[in-house]
Amino acid sequence: MKKLIIILFVFAFFQGNSQRILSKTHKPYGEIGLNFGTSYYIGDLNPFQHFEHNNFMFGFSYKWNPTRRHALKLYGLRTSLEAYDSDNKNPDLVNRNLHFRTKILEIGAGLEINFYEYAIGKKQDNITPYLWSGLTYFSFNPEAEIEGAWFELNSLNTEGQGSVLMGEPYKLNQLAVPIGLGFKVNMGGRFAFNMEYGVRKLFTDYLDDVSTVYANEDLLREDNGLLAVLLADRSLIEVRPNGTNEGLERGDPNNKDWYFITQASIAIKLGPPDNGCWK
Repeated sequence: MKKLIIILFVFAFFQGNSQRILSKTHKPYGEIGLNFGTSYYIGDLNPFQHFEHNNFMFGFSYKWNPTRRHALKLYGLRTSLEAYDSDNKNPDLVNRNLHFRTKILEIGAGLEINFYEYAIGKKQDNITPYLWSGLTYFSFNPEAEIEGAWFELNSLNTEGQGSVLMGEPYKLNQLAVPIGLGFKVNMGGRFAFNMEYGVRKLFTDYLDDVSTVYANEDLLREDNGLLAVLLADRSLIEVRPNGTNEGLERGDPNNKDWYFITQASIAIKLGPPDNGCWK
């Protein structure tokens, strides 16, 4: 997947620069967009099932189009993610019996590269596929439910975070790399429609509060109370005969978490209209 993304970006960049990207008639312009769609998560609690537990997403964007081939983008969005071991086909994951939910607040910036010349209000350059990437800053806070009540997991240190053996607790505000592929279509006048599918490459494996091994129950109870013990190990059947899973794999720290967003956008061109606007 990484190689395919790199090839597409290189192709789009050189195609855009192999022609005259700054048309004499192009006037740089800004646009604002209202974005809405769905999101889902891939990670320890959902390793393979794309488009599982889609949740509503909404946001906004501002773009500056210095040429017909490029757009600089600022954006923000809000969504939520969730996953449940009980949905898995793997019996080991079903037995682990974990779940989580989290709200996501994301702000970011990036560069869009159009495959073809494009400008809102231009009839002859009215549709193009595009690629984009950049950098995003997002916040999350995983929770789990027990007996009808939801509890924040970060402060419970369910894998023994904060101890000498497990290192510092994970941070709830982090950076990620967004990568997206979409297309833009003029709707006439100042308006345009965008459709996009994107991925967020994270640098954390704790989006779901699951990453390494089961912690020692006595230490968990001493540091964070019985609630931490109950939420750390919810196995239906204990793997070890002594009734504890301490030291056994709870997650896979070698594979970081991801989340994906499918979104549509209505964009409005800012500034004075062109003569006739649709030309």
